[in-house]
Amino acid sequence: MTHSPGPKFALPVAVFLLACFAMPIVIVAWYSLMPPRTFDLGIDLTLANYHTAVTEGYARPLMWSLLGALITTLGTALIAWPSAVILHRHAGRGATVVSVLIALPIFISESVRLFGMNVFLMPRAGILAGSLDWAFGFKIGSILNTWMAALVGMIYIHLPFMLFPLLLGVSLIPQDRIEAARDLGANRWQTFREVELPLAAPGLLIGALLTFVLSLGANAEAAILGGRAVTVITAAIEQRFNYAQDWPMGAALTMVVIIVTAVIVLPVLARLDLNRLTQ
Repeated sequence: MTHSPGPKFALPVAVFLLACFAMPIVIVAWYSLMPPRTFDLGIDLTLANYHTAVTEGYARPLMWSLLGALITTLGTALIAWPSAVILHRHAGRGATVVSVLIALPIFISESVRLFGMNVFLMPRAGILAGSLDWAFGFKIGSILNTWMAALVGMIYIHLPFMLFPLLLGVSLIPQDRIEAARDLGANRWQTFREVELPLAAPGLLIGALLTFVLSLGANAEAAILGGRAVTVITAAIEQRFNYAQDWPMGAALTMVVIIVTAVIVLPVLARLDLNRLTQ
């Protein structure tokens, strides 16, 4: 007769999570309640920093970050779904090579990849504009240093984080279910909506959560490709901590991002059935 491990075996993991995850959040929350522009660790706590975060223009960078994360999540999902279906249906050596090529950029510095994209999008001297001019004599402008360029960079950087969980989700769709739906007269859209999407939902939700959370904290894309055309909330937090040396304000902005992320992510996690992915 086998016995399941007792709670004591989970204690090291619990201690590790408490030390490396919970404690930093507690420290940041404590700093956020300090008087503005001070490093006073006393008991004179205040919500003034949160009032400033709401009333002095920080809502706009937060909204831009949320909008950018949402567009990136939707954009990567639209690209990743057909890619995942093709890779799954044509599984083999070719699909493996393509998967490796898609995953390979993850092991390269994000800044290096973004500067490469910067060179690609450059007007006149850029690879895209130069190739079109050389091949077709067609001159185009550049989206570099715009919000659109930042979005393109975010989709490019975060696509693998959507694709691979979605590929796992697509693998959960039995082919006989699709054939049965078609035999019953369902068209392509009905089959997708009623059969494929619900069955692949766990993988899609995991990919969406990864992409959204990572995109919400993205700063390099806006700096390198967007040219600071739009200030994102992470840039505002960096400015408060590093340049203004206003740690309480930076901590308050950080806590606002954590709270907003939790409000969005936790309800999705509550509906996520991880058992289906591990069976």
